[in-house]
Amino acid sequence: MSDDKKLVRTIGKYKVVVVQSKCIAAASCIAISPTLFKLNEQNLAEMIEEGSDELDNIMLAAQSCPTGAIEIYEGEARVWPPL
Repeated sequence: MSDDKKLVRTIGKYKVVVVQSKCIAAASCIAISPTLFKLNEQNLAEMIEEGSDELDNIMLAAQSCPTGAIEIYEGEARVWPPL
């Protein structure tokens, strides 16, 4: 999985990671957090530059992803999806 393209941003206490190889363009993250997530030209989730949202919405967006393509870390500990 080291070849996976991962997009990483720190927002508040969370480090948000989008693993694009897991994305299936379900767009559930966008439905919950349209100010942070979008689909790019390849229909893969990515974060909007300068985009943000409430931490609860970011977590809900990650939890809504059917493939676990959005990972949430607090410090070095992964809090979503569970290991």
